[in-house]
Amino acid sequence: MSLTIVEASRLATDVLKRGLLESVVMDSPILQQLPFIEVVGNALRYNREKFPPPGAWYAPQAPWDPATAQEFEPMEAILGIVGQDADVDQYLRATRANVQDIEAIAIAQAAKGVRHAFENMFINGDPVAVPNQPAGLRNLIGGTAWQDANVYALGTIVVPTEGLENGFRYECVDAGQSGMVEPTWPTVHGDTVVDGAAEWVCRFGGHLGSGADGAILNLGRLDHTIDLVLGGKPDMILMSKRSRRHLQALARAAGSNLEIGTGKLGQTVEFYNGIPVYVNDWIPDNLEVGGSGPNCSLIFAFQLGT
Repeated sequence: MSLTIVEASRLATDVLKRGLLESVVMDSPILQQLPFIEVVGNALRYNREKFPPPGAWYAPQAPWDPATAQEFEPMEAILGIVGQDADVDQYLRATRANVQDIEAIAIAQAAKGVRHAFENMFINGDPVAVPNQPAGLRNLIGGTAWQDANVYALGTIVVPTEGLENGFRYECVDAGQSGMVEPTWPTVHGDTVVDGAAEWVCRFGGHLGSGADGAILNLGRLDHTIDLVLGGKPDMILMSKRSRRHLQALARAAGSNLEIGTGKLGQTVEFYNGIPVYVNDWIPDNLEVGGSGPNCSLIFAFQLGT
């Protein structure tokens, strides 16, 4: 069973806890919709589908090919704690009549800091660079880019080099050293390509680039990104403010505007193709580099599991 923080705030009987939960999620679309589950232990272990099992046809009573068995990739997320002290100076306690108001302000500021830390981690989390921090979407979705003249082991997963990501991943099925020139990657699940002494098979992925030098957002590219989310529409589209301005301009140029709806806390929300569009202030507009286009940013479309 999972529970969102929004629902938890409604169930809280303590006024302070309820107000704290509401202040944390008020400006955070992620926390408004992200389901939380109870975890026993200090890590969450789960299996991620490597690729859908290929279906095959067989004659009655004929033996089945064991190669059609579904494969999973074991994953582990080490749990960490995000928090912030909400201290009130003893001098203020002794000299101010409205101590409760000061405490409320301190708690509200601490809650805001926790929310900012969580939203930053949700995008940019890197447990290697920051101990005790979970991996963010950039880390989980981005993948490892192919390299020339590199020795690859069997089962290694790579994606095309930065900017050329095509929505697929590639699994090494013949170990060896890659070539000096990046191969022309196939875009049909199950197709293979020889790369020097190595060989790769095409698998479904979730990372789409905009060309070697980057490109200005267009609706076709956004639609392609949405289509990479298998099993239904994404629960949300997350982008920077600059990207949202581009999206709004594209919608107006097409003779329409983004749809307007209401969020879980009554706030106004914009929708694209029925999917809520939200802004995250920790998606930078100058970090991603695509050839001669250094000022690129990311757009995330994803489902929130339970």
